Amino acid sequence: MKSIKFYHSIICPRCAMARRELKKLKEEFPDLEIEPIEVLTKRGKKKEDGVRQFPALVHADKSLSGFILTRAAIRSFLVDI
Repeated sequence: MKSIKFYHSIICPRCAMARRELKKLKEEFPDLEIEPIEVLTKRGKKKEDGVRQFPALVHADKSLSGFILTRAAIRSFLVDI
């Protein structure tokens, strides 16, 4: 089972887009477990994982973040973990 942390904010439109892409990719990766972490209320958790920008995906020591997380970028990240 693959497990990732999804750092997001409910007021961020880019995060909403990344969330939709993750939902679609869940069909390709049915064993994927996603732990959503709201950055506005869990700031300490964000610092622990070294997240400086969101949306962000984190798995162990690997992370993916950026202004816009495309489906292709997310898929590539999931394949690599």
